[in-house]
Amino acid sequence: MTEKMRLNKKRYLELINSITIKDADLKGLNNWLEKSDFFIAPATLRYHGSYPGGLCEHSLNVYDNLVKLASIFATRFEQQWDTDAQGNPIKETLRTVEVNQYSADTLKIVALMHDIGKTNIFTTYKRNVKNEETGKWEQKQEYKVKEASERFIYGNHEQNSEFIAHTFFPLSVEESSAILNHLGGMGADSAQMIAPIVYSKYSLALLLHMADLIACYIDEKVL
Repeated sequence: MTEKMRLNKKRYLELINSITIKDADLKGLNNWLEKSDFFIAPATLRYHGSYPGGLCEHSLNVYDNLVKLASIFATRFEQQWDTDAQGNPIKETLRTVEVNQYSADTLKIVALMHDIGKTNIFTTYKRNVKNEETGKWEQKQEYKVKEASERFIYGNHEQNSEFIAHTFFPLSVEESSAILNHLGGMGADSAQMIAPIVYSKYSLALLLHMADLIACYIDEKVL
């Protein structure tokens, strides 16, 4: 494990263990994480975070983005008119209205657990690759998905993540929905038709989706 991976692991566990929600099984989650490959696994096979430790790093990036987005969209401005004694509008003002207030625990849970279903699903193998400079064939280590019999399967990775998160945390409907729909329409097996309805009903799901997109295409941009 590299120094960067160790620091990411340390920060991830500090955030997880700072969650104060009632009935959270933090001890169980810590034990599960330590026995898993979460801290050394890639986030994907060939896209964002496709390197050792990418999954944990991606989860932290999504968390940081979600905190920022939740703060930005926690309030909105509404138009308001002051009136005279007869009720005629005389002056336009803007007032701040608080909306979408999410607890620190909620933001930590949905962001840090949104891809937990990718834990223990990848393995490495050697592939022959031609070195364009030397013309020689060399072996390169790459990732592939384990056989179905070797990995946990509940559904797709969003459903797997929600199931595992629910094992350790008493999720609200909105928290569950955010994890289940964080991929939006990006995956072939995601709920593409229902995503707009979910995002309209649950702002947290939309914010998590946006935080994930920012992490994938800006923070972890692959040219």
